[in-house]
Amino acid sequence: MRHRRAIPGTVTDIPLWLLATDVAEAHPPHPDRPGRCANLRCTREAYPCAPVRDAHRARQAATRPAPPAYGRAPVIAPATAPRFRGWFRPNRPTAPAQRRRPMPTPRAA
Repeated sequence: MRHRRAIPGTVTDIPLWLLATDVAEAHPPHPDRPGRCANLRCTREAYPCAPVRDAHRARQAATRPAPPAYGRAPVIAPATAPRFRGWFRPNRPTAPAQRRRPMPTPRAA
């Protein structure tokens, strides 16, 4: 199917992407008044106008994010930190449990 413009491979929602690019193209900055939109519907609005901002958000929503990098990420641990500290034992030494004195047995009278 032919479209009016080349569609990047990262686009997941083609109709939304095409509509967003059409809106962004219909609202260019004014050549004589910088900072103003050239579209007649937005004559007094600053550029980028609300339709252009919405079109940029729609274009981002219609494309998928970049694929994640493959491989293992390097993990840099501080040299002063002990390895695996606190995973299986507490970080701080615990105080030894105090022994309880046995209860005195009542004497028979």
